[in-house]
Amino acid sequence: MKRFKSKWSKRIGWGILGIVLGVIFYGLLQLIDPVAIAPIAQNPLTSPFSGQKLLVASDADMVATAYADGVLDRVPGVEDALSVIDLPLSNGNYTLNQVQVSNSVMSWPQIIATSPDGSKAYVVEVRSRPPDDVEAYDNIEEMPPGSLLTVVDVAQPQTVVTETLAIGRNPEQIAISPEGNLLAIDIDEVGRELVMIPLDSEGNLGEPQSFAITDAAGQPTQVNSISWHPSGRFLALNLNNRSVAFYEVSFNAPSNITLTPYGEPIEVGNWLSAGNFTSDGRFYLIPDLKWRTWGNIRQLNYLMNPKGEMISIRFEGAIASGGQPEIVSRAEVGLGPEGFALSPDDSLVVTVNLRRTYLPNFLPAWRGKSHSSLSLLRLNPDSGQLTTLEEYGFEGLLPEDAVFDEVGQSLAVLIYNYREPSPRTGAVEFWNVIAGSEPRLERTGFKIEVTRGPHTAALISSSS
Repeated sequence: MKRFKSKWSKRIGWGILGIVLGVIFYGLLQLIDPVAIAPIAQNPLTSPFSGQKLLVASDADMVATAYADGVLDRVPGVEDALSVIDLPLSNGNYTLNQVQVSNSVMSWPQIIATSPDGSKAYVVEVRSRPPDDVEAYDNIEEMPPGSLLTVVDVAQPQTVVTETLAIGRNPEQIAISPEGNLLAIDIDEVGRELVMIPLDSEGNLGEPQSFAITDAAGQPTQVNSISWHPSGRFLALNLNNRSVAFYEVSFNAPSNITLTPYGEPIEVGNWLSAGNFTSDGRFYLIPDLKWRTWGNIRQLNYLMNPKGEMISIRFEGAIASGGQPEIVSRAEVGLGPEGFALSPDDSLVVTVNLRRTYLPNFLPAWRGKSHSSLSLLRLNPDSGQLTTLEEYGFEGLLPEDAVFDEVGQSLAVLIYNYREPSPRTGAVEFWNVIAGSEPRLERTGFKIEVTRGPHTAALISSSS
Protein backbone atom coordinates (compact mmCIF):
# COMPACT_ATOMS: atom_id res chain seq x y z
CA MET A 1 0.00 0.00 0.00
CA LYS A 2 2.84 2.42 0.85
CA ARG A 3 4.47 1.66 -2.49
CA PHE A 4 1.15 2.27 -4.26
CA LYS A 5 0.78 5.62 -2.49
CA SER A 6 4.36 6.51 -3.36
CA LYS A 7 3.72 5.92 -7.08
CA TRP A 8 0.65 8.14 -7.03
CA SER A 9 2.50 10.81 -5.05
CA LYS A 10 5.22 10.87 -7.70
CA ARG A 11 2.67 11.07 -10.50
CA ILE A 12 0.85 13.93 -8.81
CA GLY A 13 4.16 15.68 -8.15
CA TRP A 14 5.25 15.33 -11.77
CA GLY A 15 1.83 16.54 -12.88
CA ILE A 16 2.03 19.66 -10.71
CA LEU A 17 5.58 20.32 -11.91
CA GLY A 18 4.42 19.97 -15.52
CA ILE A 19 1.63 22.48 -14.97
CA VAL A 20 4.00 24.96 -13.28
CA LEU A 21 6.57 24.61 -16.08
CA GLY A 22 3.81 24.99 -18.67
CA VAL A 23 2.61 28.21 -17.07
CA ILE A 24 6.18 29.54 -16.87
CA PHE A 25 6.80 28.63 -20.52
CA TYR A 26 3.57 30.31 -21.61
CA GLY A 27 4.51 33.40 -19.59
CA LEU A 28 7.94 33.53 -21.26
CA LEU A 29 6.27 33.31 -24.66
CA GLN A 30 4.36 36.47 -23.79
CA LEU A 31 7.66 38.36 -23.73
CA ILE A 32 8.01 37.71 -27.46
CA ASP A 33 5.74 40.18 -29.24
CA PRO A 34 5.39 39.58 -33.00
CA VAL A 35 3.92 43.04 -33.59
CA ALA A 36 6.57 45.75 -33.73
CA ILE A 37 5.89 49.44 -33.18
CA ALA A 38 5.72 51.16 -36.56
CA PRO A 39 8.43 53.78 -37.06
CA ILE A 40 7.54 57.41 -37.60
CA ALA A 41 8.36 58.29 -41.19
CA GLN A 42 11.34 60.54 -41.76
CA ASN A 43 10.09 63.89 -43.08
CA PRO A 44 6.67 62.51 -44.06
CA LEU A 45 4.60 64.44 -46.55
CA THR A 46 1.62 64.63 -44.22
CA SER A 47 -1.67 64.47 -46.09
CA PRO A 48 -4.13 67.18 -45.04
CA PHE A 49 -6.95 65.63 -43.02
CA SER A 50 -9.91 66.81 -45.09
CA GLY A 51 -13.49 67.39 -44.04
CA GLN A 52 -15.41 70.03 -42.12
CA LYS A 53 -15.09 68.86 -38.50
CA LEU A 54 -13.79 65.90 -36.51
CA LEU A 55 -15.78 65.12 -33.35
CA VAL A 56 -14.25 63.15 -30.47
CA ALA A 57 -16.03 61.93 -27.32
CA SER A 58 -13.86 61.55 -24.18
CA ASP A 59 -14.70 59.64 -20.99
CA ALA A 60 -12.69 61.26 -18.19
CA ASP A 61 -14.22 59.14 -15.41
CA MET A 62 -11.86 56.17 -15.76
CA VAL A 63 -8.48 55.23 -17.18
CA ALA A 64 -7.96 52.35 -19.59
CA THR A 65 -6.73 49.91 -16.94
CA ALA A 66 -9.88 50.36 -14.83
CA TYR A 67 -11.42 47.59 -16.93
CA ALA A 68 -8.97 45.19 -15.27
CA ASP A 69 -8.54 46.50 -11.72
CA GLY A 70 -11.50 48.87 -11.15
CA VAL A 71 -9.21 51.79 -10.19
CA LEU A 72 -10.59 54.92 -11.89
CA ASP A 73 -7.53 57.16 -11.24
CA ARG A 74 -9.69 60.27 -11.49
CA VAL A 75 -8.22 63.76 -11.86
CA PRO A 76 -10.10 66.66 -10.23
CA GLY A 77 -11.36 69.16 -12.76
CA VAL A 78 -11.06 66.80 -15.74
CA GLU A 79 -14.55 65.94 -16.99
CA ASP A 80 -16.18 64.14 -19.91
CA ALA A 81 -16.10 66.18 -23.10
CA LEU A 82 -17.02 66.40 -26.74
CA SER A 83 -14.08 67.90 -28.66
CA VAL A 84 -14.61 69.56 -32.04
CA ILE A 85 -11.57 69.90 -34.31
CA ASP A 86 -12.00 72.21 -37.30
CA LEU A 87 -10.91 70.78 -40.65
CA PRO A 88 -9.06 70.57 -42.92
CA LEU A 89 -5.82 70.11 -41.00
CA SER A 90 -2.70 71.32 -42.73
CA ASN A 91 0.89 71.94 -41.61
CA GLY A 92 0.06 70.94 -38.04
CA ASN A 93 -2.25 73.90 -37.44
CA TYR A 94 -5.67 73.32 -35.91
CA THR A 95 -8.50 74.86 -33.92
CA LEU A 96 -10.13 72.84 -31.16
CA ASN A 97 -13.00 73.66 -28.85
CA GLN A 98 -14.91 71.42 -26.50
CA VAL A 99 -18.01 71.23 -24.35
CA GLN A 100 -18.77 69.08 -21.32
CA VAL A 101 -21.00 66.15 -22.35
CA SER A 102 -21.55 63.13 -20.13
CA ASN A 103 -20.50 59.93 -21.92
CA SER A 104 -18.79 56.62 -21.25
CA VAL A 105 -16.37 54.23 -22.90
CA MET A 106 -18.39 51.27 -21.61
CA SER A 107 -19.99 50.48 -24.95
CA TRP A 108 -18.81 49.97 -28.51
CA PRO A 109 -17.49 53.12 -30.26
CA GLN A 110 -20.83 54.19 -31.68
CA ILE A 111 -22.09 56.85 -29.26
CA ILE A 112 -22.09 59.87 -31.64
CA ALA A 113 -24.46 60.57 -34.53
CA THR A 114 -24.39 63.73 -36.64
CA SER A 115 -27.14 65.40 -38.66
CA PRO A 116 -26.75 65.26 -42.47
CA ASP A 117 -26.21 69.03 -42.61
CA GLY A 118 -23.43 68.80 -40.02
CA SER A 119 -25.02 71.24 -37.60
CA LYS A 120 -25.89 68.89 -34.72
CA ALA A 121 -24.31 66.02 -32.84
CA TYR A 122 -26.33 63.53 -30.80
CA VAL A 123 -24.43 61.80 -27.98
CA VAL A 124 -25.69 58.95 -25.78
CA GLU A 125 -24.47 58.82 -22.19
CA VAL A 126 -24.02 55.04 -21.69
CA ARG A 127 -22.99 55.33 -18.01
CA SER A 128 -23.15 58.40 -15.78
CA ARG A 129 -20.56 60.18 -13.68
CA PRO A 130 -19.54 58.39 -10.44
CA PRO A 131 -19.95 60.29 -7.16
CA ASP A 132 -17.00 62.52 -6.25
CA ASP A 133 -15.84 60.27 -3.41
CA VAL A 134 -15.66 57.09 -5.51
CA GLU A 135 -12.13 56.22 -6.64
CA ALA A 136 -12.55 52.53 -7.46
CA TYR A 137 -15.04 49.72 -7.95
CA ASP A 138 -14.65 46.01 -7.25
CA ASN A 139 -16.03 45.47 -10.74
CA ILE A 140 -16.18 48.20 -13.38
CA GLU A 141 -19.73 47.09 -14.21
CA GLU A 142 -20.71 48.85 -10.95
CA MET A 143 -20.34 52.21 -12.70
CA PRO A 144 -23.63 54.11 -12.26
CA PRO A 145 -26.21 53.75 -15.04
CA GLY A 146 -26.74 56.47 -17.59
CA SER A 147 -29.92 57.67 -19.26
CA LEU A 148 -29.26 60.79 -21.30
CA LEU A 149 -29.28 61.75 -24.95
CA THR A 150 -27.46 65.07 -25.40
CA VAL A 151 -27.94 67.33 -28.43
CA VAL A 152 -24.97 69.57 -29.27
CA ASP A 153 -24.85 72.50 -31.69
CA VAL A 154 -21.52 72.11 -33.49
CA ALA A 155 -22.21 74.66 -36.25
CA GLN A 156 -21.32 77.70 -34.15
CA PRO A 157 -17.76 78.83 -33.38
CA GLN A 158 -18.37 77.88 -29.74
CA THR A 159 -19.85 74.39 -29.29
CA VAL A 160 -22.93 74.38 -27.02
CA VAL A 161 -25.36 71.83 -25.59
CA THR A 162 -28.90 72.67 -26.69
CA GLU A 163 -30.95 69.83 -25.21
CA THR A 164 -30.81 66.74 -23.01
CA LEU A 165 -33.43 63.99 -22.80
CA ALA A 166 -33.65 60.97 -20.49
CA ILE A 167 -34.53 58.04 -22.76
CA GLY A 168 -33.92 54.91 -20.67
CA ARG A 169 -31.31 52.86 -18.84
CA ASN A 170 -27.80 52.81 -20.31
CA PRO A 171 -28.29 54.11 -23.86
CA GLU A 172 -25.23 52.58 -25.51
CA GLN A 173 -25.25 53.05 -29.29
CA ILE A 174 -26.86 55.57 -31.61
CA ALA A 175 -27.32 55.88 -35.37
CA ILE A 176 -29.12 58.48 -37.50
CA SER A 177 -31.00 57.67 -40.71
CA PRO A 178 -29.45 58.91 -43.97
CA GLU A 179 -32.34 61.37 -44.37
CA GLY A 180 -31.71 62.69 -40.86
CA ASN A 181 -35.29 62.15 -39.71
CA LEU A 182 -34.88 59.21 -37.29
CA LEU A 183 -32.53 58.33 -34.45
CA ALA A 184 -32.14 54.70 -33.42
CA ILE A 185 -30.75 54.02 -29.93
CA ASP A 186 -30.37 50.80 -27.96
CA ILE A 187 -31.02 50.75 -24.21
CA ASP A 188 -30.69 48.17 -21.45
CA GLU A 189 -34.37 47.58 -20.71
CA VAL A 190 -36.27 44.36 -21.41
CA GLY A 191 -39.20 44.92 -23.74
CA ARG A 192 -37.89 48.24 -25.07
CA GLU A 193 -34.44 47.33 -26.28
CA LEU A 194 -34.61 49.78 -29.19
CA VAL A 195 -35.75 53.40 -29.02
CA MET A 196 -36.59 55.40 -32.15
CA ILE A 197 -36.84 59.19 -32.03
CA PRO A 198 -38.28 61.23 -34.93
CA LEU A 199 -36.46 64.45 -35.84
CA ASP A 200 -38.02 67.48 -37.46
CA SER A 201 -36.46 69.41 -40.34
CA GLU A 202 -34.31 71.37 -37.86
CA GLY A 203 -33.05 68.20 -36.16
CA ASN A 204 -35.11 68.74 -33.01
CA LEU A 205 -36.19 65.71 -30.98
CA GLY A 206 -39.70 64.30 -31.27
CA GLU A 207 -41.51 61.77 -29.08
CA PRO A 208 -39.48 58.58 -28.47
CA GLN A 209 -41.01 55.22 -29.39
CA SER A 210 -39.68 51.94 -28.02
CA PHE A 211 -39.57 48.48 -29.58
CA ALA A 212 -38.99 45.00 -28.18
CA ILE A 213 -36.20 43.07 -29.90
CA THR A 214 -36.05 39.28 -29.65
CA ASP A 215 -33.66 36.56 -30.76
CA ALA A 216 -34.40 33.68 -33.14
CA ALA A 217 -36.16 31.82 -30.31
CA GLY A 218 -38.43 34.79 -29.57
CA GLN A 219 -36.69 35.63 -26.29
CA PRO A 220 -35.71 39.19 -25.30
CA THR A 221 -32.14 39.94 -26.33
CA GLN A 222 -29.67 42.76 -25.88
CA VAL A 223 -28.93 45.07 -28.80
CA ASN A 224 -25.22 45.91 -28.94
CA SER A 225 -24.84 47.99 -32.10
CA ILE A 226 -27.02 49.76 -34.67
CA SER A 227 -26.33 50.64 -38.31
CA TRP A 228 -28.54 52.19 -40.98
CA HIS A 229 -28.44 50.93 -44.54
CA PRO A 230 -27.60 53.80 -46.97
CA SER A 231 -31.11 53.52 -48.45
CA GLY A 232 -32.66 54.34 -45.07
CA ARG A 233 -34.91 51.26 -45.44
CA PHE A 234 -33.05 48.85 -43.16
CA LEU A 235 -31.35 48.58 -39.79
CA ALA A 236 -28.65 46.08 -38.86
CA LEU A 237 -28.51 45.13 -35.18
CA ASN A 238 -25.81 43.25 -33.29
CA LEU A 239 -27.71 40.93 -30.92
CA ASN A 240 -25.98 39.85 -27.71
CA ASN A 241 -22.58 40.27 -29.40
CA ARG A 242 -23.13 36.97 -31.23
CA SER A 243 -25.56 37.41 -34.11
CA VAL A 244 -26.70 40.05 -36.59
CA ALA A 245 -30.36 40.76 -37.36
CA PHE A 246 -31.78 42.99 -40.09
CA TYR A 247 -35.01 44.97 -39.88
CA GLU A 248 -37.00 46.89 -42.46
CA VAL A 249 -38.06 50.34 -41.22
CA SER A 250 -41.20 52.18 -42.28
CA PHE A 251 -41.70 55.77 -41.13
CA ASN A 252 -44.61 58.04 -41.87
CA ALA A 253 -43.99 61.42 -40.26
CA PRO A 254 -44.47 62.66 -37.72
CA SER A 255 -44.62 59.53 -35.56
CA ASN A 256 -45.75 56.33 -37.29
CA ILE A 257 -42.76 53.95 -37.12
CA THR A 258 -42.85 50.21 -37.79
CA LEU A 259 -40.08 47.60 -37.67
CA THR A 260 -40.31 44.31 -39.57
CA PRO A 261 -37.70 41.52 -39.28
CA TYR A 262 -35.88 41.03 -42.58
CA GLY A 263 -34.84 37.39 -42.74
CA GLU A 264 -33.61 35.45 -39.73
CA PRO A 265 -30.82 36.54 -37.37
CA ILE A 266 -27.44 35.20 -38.51
CA GLU A 267 -25.06 33.56 -36.05
CA VAL A 268 -21.88 35.45 -36.87
CA GLY A 269 -19.19 35.39 -34.21
CA ASN A 270 -17.92 34.93 -30.69
CA TRP A 271 -17.93 38.52 -29.36
CA LEU A 272 -19.02 41.05 -31.97
CA SER A 273 -18.47 44.81 -31.83
CA ALA A 274 -20.17 47.59 -33.81
CA GLY A 275 -20.74 47.03 -37.52
CA ASN A 276 -21.40 49.23 -40.52
CA PHE A 277 -22.57 49.02 -44.12
CA THR A 278 -20.40 49.83 -47.11
CA SER A 279 -21.36 53.11 -48.78
CA ASP A 280 -23.27 51.29 -51.53
CA GLY A 281 -25.09 49.06 -49.03
CA ARG A 282 -23.96 45.82 -50.66
CA PHE A 283 -22.06 44.51 -47.64
CA TYR A 284 -22.22 44.76 -43.86
CA LEU A 285 -18.90 44.62 -42.01
CA ILE A 286 -18.40 43.78 -38.34
CA PRO A 287 -15.39 42.87 -36.13
CA ASP A 288 -15.23 39.88 -33.79
CA LEU A 289 -13.02 40.33 -30.69
CA LYS A 290 -13.41 36.67 -29.63
CA TRP A 291 -13.69 37.54 -25.96
CA ARG A 292 -15.92 34.53 -25.23
CA THR A 293 -13.39 31.89 -26.29
CA TRP A 294 -13.00 30.61 -22.72
CA GLY A 295 -16.70 30.64 -21.91
CA ASN A 296 -17.51 32.39 -18.64
CA ILE A 297 -13.91 32.45 -17.37
CA ARG A 298 -13.51 36.22 -17.57
CA GLN A 299 -9.81 36.37 -16.73
CA LEU A 300 -8.81 33.89 -19.44
CA ASN A 301 -11.00 35.63 -22.01
CA TYR A 302 -8.96 38.82 -21.63
CA LEU A 303 -5.54 37.28 -20.91
CA MET A 304 -5.53 34.53 -23.54
CA ASN A 305 -7.95 35.69 -26.21
CA PRO A 306 -6.97 34.72 -29.77
CA LYS A 307 -6.62 37.14 -32.65
CA GLY A 308 -9.82 38.77 -33.83
CA GLU A 309 -11.59 38.69 -37.17
CA MET A 310 -13.16 41.10 -39.61
CA ILE A 311 -16.34 39.67 -41.10
CA SER A 312 -18.14 40.59 -44.32
CA ILE A 313 -21.85 39.83 -44.82
CA ARG A 314 -23.46 40.14 -48.25
CA PHE A 315 -26.72 42.09 -47.98
CA GLU A 316 -27.25 43.19 -51.58
CA GLY A 317 -28.39 39.77 -52.81
CA ALA A 318 -30.93 39.46 -50.03
CA ILE A 319 -32.63 42.68 -51.15
CA ALA A 320 -32.68 41.64 -54.79
CA SER A 321 -34.01 38.13 -54.21
CA GLY A 322 -35.82 38.47 -50.91
CA GLY A 323 -33.39 35.87 -49.56
CA GLN A 324 -31.19 35.66 -46.51
CA PRO A 325 -28.03 37.77 -45.99
CA GLU A 326 -24.93 35.55 -45.86
CA ILE A 327 -21.36 35.66 -44.58
CA VAL A 328 -18.96 35.85 -47.53
CA SER A 329 -15.58 36.49 -45.89
CA ARG A 330 -13.62 36.30 -42.65
CA ALA A 331 -10.12 37.71 -42.24
CA GLU A 332 -7.81 37.44 -39.22
CA VAL A 333 -6.71 40.73 -37.67
CA GLY A 334 -4.96 41.78 -34.45
CA LEU A 335 -5.95 41.16 -30.83
CA GLY A 336 -9.11 42.94 -29.69
CA PRO A 337 -10.36 44.71 -32.86
CA GLU A 338 -12.99 46.85 -31.15
CA GLY A 339 -13.43 49.54 -33.80
CA PHE A 340 -12.76 49.93 -37.50
CA ALA A 341 -12.70 52.52 -40.26
CA LEU A 342 -13.85 52.05 -43.85
CA SER A 343 -12.32 54.19 -46.60
CA PRO A 344 -14.69 56.45 -48.57
CA ASP A 345 -14.32 54.29 -51.70
CA ASP A 346 -14.92 51.06 -49.70
CA SER A 347 -11.55 49.64 -50.80
CA LEU A 348 -9.69 49.64 -47.45
CA VAL A 349 -10.58 48.64 -43.91
CA VAL A 350 -8.52 49.46 -40.82
CA THR A 351 -9.29 47.70 -37.54
CA VAL A 352 -8.21 49.37 -34.29
CA ASN A 353 -6.80 46.66 -32.05
CA LEU A 354 -6.78 47.16 -28.28
CA ARG A 355 -4.55 44.12 -27.97
CA ARG A 356 -4.26 43.71 -24.16
CA THR A 357 -3.40 47.30 -23.24
CA TYR A 358 -6.20 47.29 -20.67
CA LEU A 359 -4.05 45.11 -18.38
CA PRO A 360 -2.93 46.93 -15.20
CA ASN A 361 0.57 48.10 -14.38
CA PHE A 362 1.15 45.53 -11.63
CA LEU A 363 0.81 42.59 -14.03
CA PRO A 364 4.18 41.35 -15.35
CA ALA A 365 4.99 41.70 -19.03
CA TRP A 366 2.30 40.06 -21.13
CA ARG A 367 1.93 39.90 -24.88
CA GLY A 368 -0.22 42.76 -26.12
CA LYS A 369 0.03 44.79 -22.91
CA SER A 370 2.73 47.23 -23.99
CA HIS A 371 1.25 48.69 -27.18
CA SER A 372 -1.73 48.69 -29.54
CA SER A 373 -2.01 48.07 -33.27
CA LEU A 374 -3.85 48.72 -36.53
CA SER A 375 -4.66 46.01 -39.08
CA LEU A 376 -4.96 47.10 -42.71
CA LEU A 377 -7.23 45.06 -45.01
CA ARG A 378 -8.29 45.25 -48.64
CA LEU A 379 -12.02 44.87 -49.43
CA ASN A 380 -13.14 43.61 -52.83
CA PRO A 381 -16.18 45.79 -53.63
CA ASP A 382 -17.72 43.13 -55.89
CA SER A 383 -17.31 39.96 -53.85
CA GLY A 384 -16.98 41.37 -50.33
CA GLN A 385 -13.78 39.36 -49.83
CA LEU A 386 -11.41 40.70 -47.17
CA THR A 387 -7.63 40.34 -47.39
CA THR A 388 -5.38 41.26 -44.46
CA LEU A 389 -2.33 43.20 -45.64
CA GLU A 390 -0.33 44.30 -42.59
CA GLU A 391 -0.39 45.04 -38.85
CA TYR A 392 1.18 48.20 -37.41
CA GLY A 393 2.03 48.69 -33.73
CA PHE A 394 1.88 52.04 -31.93
CA GLU A 395 2.12 53.42 -28.40
CA GLY A 396 -0.97 54.08 -26.34
CA LEU A 397 -3.71 52.26 -24.47
CA LEU A 398 -7.25 51.22 -25.38
CA PRO A 399 -7.61 52.68 -28.88
CA GLU A 400 -11.24 52.05 -29.78
CA ASP A 401 -11.95 54.01 -32.93
CA ALA A 402 -10.47 55.46 -36.10
CA VAL A 403 -11.83 57.42 -39.05
CA PHE A 404 -10.62 58.17 -42.57
CA ASP A 405 -10.74 61.72 -43.84
CA GLU A 406 -13.27 62.39 -46.59
CA VAL A 407 -10.90 61.56 -49.46
CA GLY A 408 -9.26 58.50 -47.87
CA GLN A 409 -5.71 59.86 -47.78
CA SER A 410 -5.39 60.24 -44.00
CA LEU A 411 -6.48 58.29 -40.93
CA ALA A 412 -7.20 59.59 -37.41
CA VAL A 413 -6.72 57.08 -34.58
CA LEU A 414 -7.94 57.64 -31.01
CA ILE A 415 -5.61 56.84 -28.09
CA TYR A 416 -7.50 56.62 -24.79
CA ASN A 417 -4.49 57.45 -22.63
CA TYR A 418 -0.84 56.55 -22.23
CA ARG A 419 0.59 54.33 -19.50
CA GLU A 420 1.41 57.06 -17.00
CA PRO A 421 0.18 58.08 -13.53
CA SER A 422 -3.12 60.00 -13.48
CA PRO A 423 -3.21 60.96 -17.17
CA ARG A 424 -5.04 64.18 -18.01
CA THR A 425 -5.12 63.75 -21.78
CA GLY A 426 -5.52 61.26 -24.57
CA ALA A 427 -4.68 61.84 -28.21
CA VAL A 428 -5.74 61.71 -31.82
CA GLU A 429 -2.83 60.34 -33.87
CA PHE A 430 -2.72 60.89 -37.63
CA TRP A 431 -1.47 58.40 -40.22
CA ASN A 432 -0.95 58.75 -43.95
CA VAL A 433 -2.75 56.28 -46.22
CA ILE A 434 -0.43 55.36 -49.08
CA ALA A 435 -2.47 54.14 -52.06
CA GLY A 436 -1.35 51.87 -54.90
CA SER A 437 -1.18 48.19 -55.76
CA GLU A 438 0.19 47.53 -52.26
CA PRO A 439 -1.55 50.01 -49.93
CA ARG A 440 0.08 50.78 -46.60
CA LEU A 441 -0.15 53.05 -43.59
CA GLU A 442 2.52 55.53 -42.53
CA ARG A 443 2.93 57.11 -39.11
CA THR A 444 3.36 60.86 -39.33
CA GLY A 445 4.06 61.52 -35.66
CA PHE A 446 1.45 64.30 -35.65
CA LYS A 447 -0.96 64.16 -32.70
CA ILE A 448 -3.62 66.38 -31.18
CA GLU A 449 -4.15 66.14 -27.43
CA VAL A 450 -7.75 65.99 -26.20
CA THR A 451 -9.39 65.34 -22.83
CA ARG A 452 -8.33 61.94 -21.57
CA GLY A 453 -10.41 58.96 -22.60
CA PRO A 454 -11.20 59.60 -26.30
CA HIS A 455 -13.08 56.56 -27.54
CA THR A 456 -15.52 57.52 -30.32
CA ALA A 457 -14.95 59.72 -33.37
CA ALA A 458 -17.24 61.09 -36.07
CA LEU A 459 -16.37 62.98 -39.24
CA ILE A 460 -18.53 65.78 -40.62
CA SER A 461 -17.78 66.12 -44.32
CA SER A 462 -17.25 69.42 -46.09
CA SER A 463 -20.31 68.74 -48.23
CA SER A 464 -22.62 68.73 -45.17
